[in-house]
Amino acid sequence: MTTILRNGLIVTMNRDRDVFRGEIHIEGDRIAYAGKSRKPAGADARVIDCSGQFVLPGLIQAHVHLCQALFRGDADDLSLLDWLKKRIWPFENAHTAPSLRASAMIGVLEMQKSGTTAILDMGTVKHTQALLEAVSGSGMRYWGGKCLMDLKSASGPLREKTADALKETEDLVREWRDKNELVEYALCPRFAVSCTKGLMEAMVDLQARERILIHTHASESKDEVAAVKRRTGRDNVDYLDSLGMLNEKTVIAHGVHLTKGETNKMARSGTPLVHCPSSNLKLASGIAPIQAYVDAGLKVALGSDGAPCNNSMDAFIEMRLTALLQKPRFGPEALPARTALELATLGGARALGAEDRIGSLEEGKLADVITVDRSHPSVATVENPYSAIVYSCSGRDVRDVFINGREIVRDGRHAFLDEGAVVANAKRERAALMRRL
Repeated sequence: MTTILRNGLIVTMNRDRDVFRGEIHIEGDRIAYAGKSRKPAGADARVIDCSGQFVLPGLIQAHVHLCQALFRGDADDLSLLDWLKKRIWPFENAHTAPSLRASAMIGVLEMQKSGTTAILDMGTVKHTQALLEAVSGSGMRYWGGKCLMDLKSASGPLREKTADALKETEDLVREWRDKNELVEYALCPRFAVSCTKGLMEAMVDLQARERILIHTHASESKDEVAAVKRRTGRDNVDYLDSLGMLNEKTVIAHGVHLTKGETNKMARSGTPLVHCPSSNLKLASGIAPIQAYVDAGLKVALGSDGAPCNNSMDAFIEMRLTALLQKPRFGPEALPARTALELATLGGARALGAEDRIGSLEEGKLADVITVDRSHPSVATVENPYSAIVYSCSGRDVRDVFINGREIVRDGRHAFLDEGAVVANAKRERAALMRRL
């Protein structure tokens, strides 16, 4: 059956950045038509009237932690390393398979309802199978996997033996390679602070063999950079480069404190960077000079990071902050709204190596499409679509969401998840987890 999104203002993010009033035809998992004129469709076609709405590519968050969604509000007002050691690592260690499933589902529900259609996630050390099973039934387009932490002196209660961590990872890679078309496994060494050199080198080897993503953190805070330098003698990204980890399939989150040399190395190697402005502000990690990184040729994507260092997983908030935070440093013309939207769509697709499949509304691409209502007083009079989307809209304006051609959100409500049951289960599992601490 064909689904037609008709009469909306279509913001394509295609090569020419075309914006027009028209219609999108979804057939199976693909966009079959994106144009201004009405195209005939079969008698059984379903038509959704998108008058008064923007029609956009689904938003892509290239750094999140679904495993942390239950901890929102329980780790405020701390710097990064204290936040991890005093709160997040003990919380993650207290997860059971049911609580991790509950955390994943409430995180996915929030993001899907607010227009995110693809994520790069980092799990926790335990119960990865439960996490992947949860997301595989959610309809979310997902990259992610087991978190790895094997350095005894800097992994807290989550430390695993290197051999055990590697064996489980390799088993999971094999099992999930072709198990679900929406789930792609990613290797997730947490960061250089808590991973031995041997484990990081093993990740590089496994990436080369399997041609899969590595997802890690680097240069988020000054304390983290200093810790890595004390142990390795190198700055954070320089250390990753010495291991052979910089390449277009290694996604580095944060990069707030890159040196000029590290910036150039990432640009030359095609290594993507994910900017998480809310998290960097809340943890007082700093403000990444994203305009300078873009000018240097870095591939930049956006993410909300984990809920406890953000308290929201709304990609619209990250777009807005990305644009606004660059202006005091680089001037009022820095990082305009259109660029912010590019980072949240095409930028994410490039980081994930999926630009040929997602990130724009074009015929033949996978049908990850959202509609955004523009009737709210904060949006209704704004004619510039990029300005309206980035500066005035929020995730609560999202009306319809399609992922891989499947309707996920219909008129603001999830199409197949019982929202009340997801929330109630998350509350129960959160209370049980807190009792285990």
